[in-house]
This record gives sequence, structure tokens and C-alpha cells, in this order.
Amino acid sequence: MNTPLRSFRVAAAGLDVLHQTRLKLACSMLLAERMDVQLVPWSGDADLLVIGLDHADAARTLSEANASNVPMLSIARRYADAASGRLPHGATVRDINEQLSSLLLNAPAAAAERPSPGVPKLLRLVQMPASADLHLLQRGGISAAVDTTTRSIALPASLSLAELIAQLDDTTWSSEVVDAATFQHQYTYRLPQRHSFEALYFALARYRPELLPALDTPPTLKLRHWPDLHADDVPADWLLAIASLHARPWQPAALAAACHLPRNTVESIFCAAVASGLALNQDAAVPSPTRRKDASDSRFFSWVARRFGLNLFQGGQ
Repeated sequence: MNTPLRSFRVAAAGLDVLHQTRLKLACSMLLAERMDVQLVPWSGDADLLVIGLDHADAARTLSEANASNVPMLSIARRYADAASGRLPHGATVRDINEQLSSLLLNAPAAAAERPSPGVPKLLRLVQMPASADLHLLQRGGISAAVDTTTRSIALPASLSLAELIAQLDDTTWSSEVVDAATFQHQYTYRLPQRHSFEALYFALARYRPELLPALDTPPTLKLRHWPDLHADDVPADWLLAIASLHARPWQPAALAAACHLPRNTVESIFCAAVASGLALNQDAAVPSPTRRKDASDSRFFSWVARRFGLNLFQGGQ
């Protein structure tokens, strides 16, 4: 008796023409294994997502897929070799076909075993009191370390902060305490990147704002200092809002109007400022958005523009 034909929906996102064509061929070859695969654009739901991580919008798609618990096959130039769930740039039709077969057959069982998501383990560790020990997190071949003393996260060179955030909900992360000496000797070379908690929280505001602690009452606040921002994780249109918060106190509605940003975007920035400890609550009245800027304001905003290569004042006040 023949094995029943099984149907799957495979979504594709961020693939160039070469890999899109090879994926289509790989899907059609699965008919020989009694697997009928429909290849569709990514729309938030599928049995498997095949994603090109070199695409500019990959981080947002990763976040959406992780939030929906959709299994993934990622393709990227930074991968030197193949592993389960990932392939290097230039993967052949056969490479893609073998990964699809394995991942699709295992996807239903894996999805059934996933418990309901809670507060991601990494964020719980970030909120712990300072300690001389580090918390080493591991998931498959991925490692990260939380250092509460320096308020930073150590990552491998191949993993961006956006990609880490996209995988925070995975419940297979394990953690162990590692003393500083052991980390220095065994893990420093494996985890050379350092990102501050500030950079993490502002990246969360962009990619996963729902993971930030909510604010009961919108505060009037000012930033203690210019946040440690990673250029890849902060949209250019946020810079004027952040610079304004650095210059003087604001409330979300006034800042959103002044910077022509959506209210929920500004509220995410406020949540990041509070969560990272950068917020200074202010009781003073908020300056009007049409208030004439003094010379010191102009010099500061010009410094921000030079640093990020932008014209913050383009398009008027």
C-alpha cells in the first residue's frame, strides 16, 4: 500500500532569484517522497519558512516566524557549512531538498512539543542583580553570555543582535553559571561581540516591542545620556526623537507630534529608555514642539547628524 500523500505549505522570504528557483525545484522533487509542497510568499503562517538572512528585512521576518513558532531553514553567506536548519549561500537543489524533507517531516512533532511562551530566559537573566559570574545560554549550536556586571551580552561573530532577538522565544535555550575566569579562558574567543543592555533594549523596541515592560502611565522623561545604539538596529527616523529626549524632557504624544512618528513607536522608545535605566523622570512642563531651538540644541543635533550620516532636519520641524 502506498504512503498517503502529505501536503505542506513552504513560505519563502528574502531569497534572491537563484535560491528562489532552486527552492522551487527542491519542492517539486519532494513528490517522489509523497510530499506535496505548495511554495508561497511569507505572510505570517506556514509549515516551514525558507529565509535568506542576507536580505535587509530578514530580522523582522525572523521575529514574525518565531512569534508564530514556524520552523525555519535559513540561507546566509556567513554560514561556512550546512547544519540542520541552515545552509550556506549557493546551496544546491539537492542540499535544499534534503533539508526540506527532514524539516517538514519533523515539524509537526516539534510544534506539538513546544510549550506556551513566557518571558524569554535571556530577558529574565538581564534583569537579575549584578554578579561576578556570567550566565551562558546555549541553544543548538548558538551560544550567548549575559554579563550583569558590565551590563552586556556576548555573542558569536556570526550572530547579530536582531537575530538573537528573533529567537528569544525558543524554549530550548539552556543556561549555566560560568565564573569570569572560566569564561575568559574558554569562551571569549567564541563570543567576541559585546552589546550593552541599552543596545538590547532599543533593539527590542524596534523588533519585539511587546517584550518590553509596559508603562502604566506615559511619563515625562529625559535621557541620562546618549544611549549605546547599534546603527543596524535603530531606524534613521528614530534619531531625532532620541536626540530630543537627550536634550530635554518630553511626553510621548508631544514627541510623536514633533518628530512625525507614530505614537506607538515613541512609546516603544520610552519603554526602552525606562527598561535600560536611562530614563530620568521629569516634573517640569514639556516644551512646545514649536519652541525655537537655541544654539546648543542645534550643535547637539548637528553632532547626531554627522555621527549617523543623516540630515535630521530634512523636511522641516
